Amino acid sequence: MNRRDEPTADEEFELVARRAGLTVPEEWRAGTVASYAELMALTALLRTPGRPVEQEPSSVYRIAMEDDDV
Repeated sequence: MNRRDEPTADEEFELVARRAGLTVPEEWRAGTVASYAELMALTALLRTPGRPVEQEPSSVYRIAMEDDDV
C-alpha cells in the first residue's frame, strides 16, 4: 500500500487478478495495469449519482429491429 493507505493501480490490479486466477505475462503487465486503471476511471463515470435515468448509457442507445415479415 502507499502512504495514503489507498492501493495503487498496480496493487489493485494484482489483487483483482489473483482473485480471478489470472496470470499476466510480465511483458504485458505495464499495458494491462494501465488499461485496468483507465477502465476503472471510465466505470466511475458511467454510474454518477444524481444523473437522470434518461442519461444512463443503456437509455441513450436504442436498437431497432426491422422485419419485413411483420
